[in-house]
Amino acid sequence: MRVVIININSDAAMLDGCNTIAATLCDIDAAVKTTIIQWEHVHAGAVAKIRPSAVVVGPNETPFPAYPSSFDTFLGWLRRRRSATLGICGGHQALALAHGAPVGPVHDVAAATVSYEGMPKVRGDVWVRLIGDHDPLTGGLPDEIAVHASHVDEVKEVPTGFRLLAIGDPCNIQAFRSDRWPIWGVQFHPEKPVESDAAWWGRSLLENFLAAASGVR
Repeated sequence: MRVVIININSDAAMLDGCNTIAATLCDIDAAVKTTIIQWEHVHAGAVAKIRPSAVVVGPNETPFPAYPSSFDTFLGWLRRRRSATLGICGGHQALALAHGAPVGPVHDVAAATVSYEGMPKVRGDVWVRLIGDHDPLTGGLPDEIAVHASHVDEVKEVPTGFRLLAIGDPCNIQAFRSDRWPIWGVQFHPEKPVESDAAWWGRSLLENFLAAASGVR
């Protein structure tokens, strides 16, 4: 099974987040083969050439207003996705932007335009509550799970054509999915274990994503 992980950091050298995602996916299933691609290369057909079973859009360390205008081309590509896709943290926010939903600070501060430095951040373990009907991504998970979080911004509205899967506090929109396609976004970091004694439910969520992707390519 091939999985492409898209690095949406403005600096292509910032690979820690994508590398952690890759390591966790491969630990879940040794048969998974991962490739990390920088977002600028997506429009040139770099993903299509690999023909992956799934795409994961990784986290970012830079506010979206600081990105070049060419990032809109990537968002257009993301908006046209119809195959298995999972956005993680900044990737979750990129999915929202691609589908017309706003992104802004979790806390009541001015939005970052250049850097997140010095801004209040949601960090560490948070509890999220699953809502709605059964979904392949959350199957087998309890109603409340502890997950790892590290973000300044959040998705402010569920995009049109998507439905809410999980909520939390202070960040409300913790997970959503497309009504029509196997496309999900999670604000937290399922690839990282929690710091408390709680179970690593994020890993189970990634297991579910790989299982769903293997059947919906």
